[in-house]
Amino acid sequence: MTRADRSVMIDTVRAWLDADTHLVTTSTALGISPSATRKRLVRAEQALGRSLLHAPNARHELWLAIRALDLATG
Repeated sequence: MTRADRSVMIDTVRAWLDADTHLVTTSTALGISPSATRKRLVRAEQALGRSLLHAPNARHELWLAIRALDLATG
């Protein structure tokens, strides 16, 4: 996975969490279709080895990780 791919994945996951995991709201925020958003989230699931779209606990863990990343990068 390239640095650009990772950046897109992180931006997508961050937008999804900011939208309270609502796919359509996330798609609107990113300016892409819901199907494109879902594909990005599936790629993130594969990279993380965790289900995001079906597991509330993974969402919470991911939210915490993204917030920690935000704090670490200023």
